[in-house]
Amino acid sequence: MAVDFQVVFPQQSVRLSSVSTVAGSSPPAINVIGIDFSAVDSVLINEIDSPSVMVFSKTRLVAQLPPGMALSQVTSIQVTSKQLVLSPQSLLVFQISRVPGKVGGILRMVQLFTKLLFTTNGSDIFSPKLGGNALKNLGRSFSTSQSGGIVSDFVVAVDNTQRQIINIQGKQPQLANDEKLLRAKVTKAYFSLQQSALIASVELTSQAGSAALANVVI
Repeated sequence: MAVDFQVVFPQQSVRLSSVSTVAGSSPPAINVIGIDFSAVDSVLINEIDSPSVMVFSKTRLVAQLPPGMALSQVTSIQVTSKQLVLSPQSLLVFQISRVPGKVGGILRMVQLFTKLLFTTNGSDIFSPKLGGNALKNLGRSFSTSQSGGIVSDFVVAVDNTQRQIINIQGKQPQLANDEKLLRAKVTKAYFSLQQSALIASVELTSQAGSAALANVVI
């Protein structure tokens, strides 16, 4: 089985049950109860990484507040898992891991698809036509009535990426079926005015019949 250097990581958002303050803690910290903390990757408090996280059990952890943040200022808490799960609750994140790793199988296919989807035409001097061009509208100003065009452009980008990958992989008979793309289907795509972002889900199916959801926010 072929492997690639991993740069795409599915992050699973863990469902939380309750949050409370840790009395008398210095620096201030919060007690978090959730569904499954067995593979915690990060705790984001107001979208900032907690500097210290202690997992006491599968359902309980304590997270220190970021420097300078008071308990009264906490408005949001998100716990992400490093489990390689591609589900409706997972989000794909591009990053270089502190410990370099390899990726194969269906996750390698997902990584290839997302990298090509966000490749801009002309950015690769050796293959100028390569790329789904999904970032063509990034930073563009538009009215509310034009948001439908943003979604349509993304659907076209997914279709173009699908055709390019199937064409490329058709010349690579040595690839395993779970790494070969059969089809890509947009299952959800809408523009959020609150986040000023396109939120989309793409279902990728391999020739082995396995499927994964690639959730992205642009």
